[in-house]
Amino acid sequence: MNKKKYYFILLFALLFCSMYKKGNSQTNAGWQPIYLLISGSNIMDGIEADFQINTCNGEDIVYVKFINHSAYPVKLEWFDAVFSQELKWINKDKAEDKKSLILPASSEAKGDCLNNKFPELIVKIKDFVADKKDFKRYSSLHLSVTAVK
Repeated sequence: MNKKKYYFILLFALLFCSMYKKGNSQTNAGWQPIYLLISGSNIMDGIEADFQINTCNGEDIVYVKFINHSAYPVKLEWFDAVFSQELKWINKDKAEDKKSLILPASSEAKGDCLNNKFPELIVKIKDFVADKKDFKRYSSLHLSVTAVK
């Protein structure tokens, strides 16, 4: 599938889902689903994904959370992407921008300002948009889940 078609389908799915879900990340400090499938589901291959807008040391941050519902460890790989208020995807998709994480069976990993245990799960909003008001939602672009043997 070419990139334009992929982005069109993803945009259509997000717009379709937004009609049924209330949510504007600027006003919601709780966890919001990261749409991993066209259907709007935030669970794929036993992995649940969510994001949260917050601040860390005075900086606007996106915290990412992954929950492994599988009975085996997995390796996650993805690129960070932000959907702007202008309805445009801004993504970091060069090889050096790829993030990865080994997630043990039946466990959770999430970004946290205090202990910084998972720095790959902390995303600076300013790396994508100039102002938090321009941010609409976060996505883990091209998320892949591989069982670790």
